Amino acid sequence: MRRFTVLLVCVLILGAAAFAQQAPRPLVIQKTEIFGGFAYQHADTGSGISTNLKGVAFEFSHYYANNFGFTIDVSGGWNGGVDSTGIKYSRSAYLAGPSYRLRNISFITPSVHALFGIDRSDFTVPEGEVTVHVRDTDFAAAGGVALDATLSHHFAIRVAQLDYLYTHNYSNSQSSFRYSGGIVVRF
Repeated sequence: MRRFTVLLVCVLILGAAAFAQQAPRPLVIQKTEIFGGFAYQHADTGSGISTNLKGVAFEFSHYYANNFGFTIDVSGGWNGGVDSTGIKYSRSAYLAGPSYRLRNISFITPSVHALFGIDRSDFTVPEGEVTVHVRDTDFAAAGGVALDATLSHHFAIRVAQLDYLYTHNYSNSQSSFRYSGGIVVRF
């Protein structure tokens, strides 16, 4: 038994020494990535009411050789009780625009983006027996940064994506902040 243990330790030490002789290879990040996860948005409704929206966010990004690329972002958030009267509020954004992925900092990959598109806002107001829906779709723009923690060649965790979201619904300018986090699949 003792000879077997000595032989096993020698094999492990020699194997580790042989592995250490290999030249390190840089981590190559894939050019296309799909993100899906949770989104939290602090939304200004434009009428002096601010509310918190919880929802989902999905992104498709493709990067070229020089780390410039484009991103398509679809997100939605909702709040089932803005106040005690039963008003409901939801928003969905459909955005696209340029993005740039910075160099890896150890296993963290930061990226920045500027997105433009439309935002759909929907108030649901109960008025006794009748429910009134007030909807508006208008211009939206978002700018932000994302931090991905690389797990493997094809998977990462989006630790944080912070966006400033500007919209113009109901003839009012609205400013919102959105946080997203979730899973990134790269191929």
